[in-house]
Order: sequence, then structure tokens, then C-alpha cells
Amino acid sequence: MFKAFAEISVSKNTQQALFTSWRESIIKRATPYRYSDFFTNAKAVDTWWLHWLLDSITTKEKGLAWFRQQIIEWLENLPGDPVQLGREYNVIHLLTGDLIQIKYQGQFPLPKFHEVVIQPNQLSTPDAVSRRKYLQEYAPPDLWERVMAYWRANLHKFVPLPEASKSSDYTKNAQWMSALKELAPENYQSLLSQWKVQHKRRPNLWKAMKELGLM
Repeated sequence: MFKAFAEISVSKNTQQALFTSWRESIIKRATPYRYSDFFTNAKAVDTWWLHWLLDSITTKEKGLAWFRQQIIEWLENLPGDPVQLGREYNVIHLLTGDLIQIKYQGQFPLPKFHEVVIQPNQLSTPDAVSRRKYLQEYAPPDLWERVMAYWRANLHKFVPLPEASKSSDYTKNAQWMSALKELAPENYQSLLSQWKVQHKRRPNLWKAMKELGLM
């Protein structure tokens, strides 16, 4: 696109309009459809790390250092509470999935977290390979550690509540607990202790937990 701009004389306004249209198209295609309405009542996220990555690639005044500063500041201020996080769940979710592919190429040592929380089969997008290539180039050296620190500290808050389950089916609750146990054992034990008091009269919950070897 930029090569075409150099070869064909168009006005700056036209260039900007074409760039903006392309940028938004890439971002729309990169957003996994399954999570676009994860929090239906939450405010949309207008600007996120893919915006910053594209701007860093295409704007000389920004570049690598600017992207690293933006994404670190975002992570440092990212809410741990699901309600406050809202649609930014989509953003951290996609980033985590991309980093897993970059670092482990699918052979992630935390399979329950990968399968239950990240759900890699739902993250396939047309521009995934290109996006990950640039993310790997521009990401801060410790971005992976920062992202996983966020999940370790907060995953227990995302585990589905037993009281919200329908038809006494607690399969999903047990699956998320298995992911929590794998990633953050101390938080798992703390939440399990709470459940034993609050939900002791839910036999189907404990049956589901037992089936996954959690009891």
C-alpha cells in the first residue's frame, strides 16, 4: 500500500483515508468473533494494542519504543475485575493467544489454561501469522511474563460462578477450576475453600469437580 502511494500521486487526505480504512479493516478481521460480545453491556474498546502495533509499524515518529511504552502502561493499568475489564477481555485474550503461539508454537506447558481459557480453536483469524510476526518483533522482552502475571493474579475472578449455572450443569465451572489449579494453585485452594462453604449443597458441582480429578 505504501509502495503504491509512492508510485501514484494522490493527495495526503486520500492517503490518510485509505490508510484509516485499511487499518480498521485489519483490526476488525483480527478480532475473534466468538469474543466480540463476551461482555454485551460493556463499553467498546476504541483503541488497543493492535492499533498501537499498526501505528508503530507505519509511523516513523512512533516505532518500536512507543509501542512498548503503550502496551506496558496498558497492562499496568488493566483492571483485574471482570466487570471493570469489560471488552478489554477480548484484547488481553487475543494477546495471550498470540504470545503462546510465538513462544511455544502450540506446545504450551499449561494445557488446561490453554484449552479452557484461551480456547485456541476460536482464535483463528486471516491475519494471525502476519500479526504475530510483527508482535514478536515489537513486543517488550518481558511482555510474556507481564501477561502471565496478570492471569495468575486474576484468573480466579473469571471462574464462572456456580450459582449462575443453568440446569445444575457445572461442567464449565469445573473446567475453569482445573485451569486455575494448573496456573495459580494457591488461588485455586482459596476459591475451593470458599466453594466448600458456599456451595456444599450442590452435589452436581462436586460430581463435576470429581470427574476432573479436582477432589
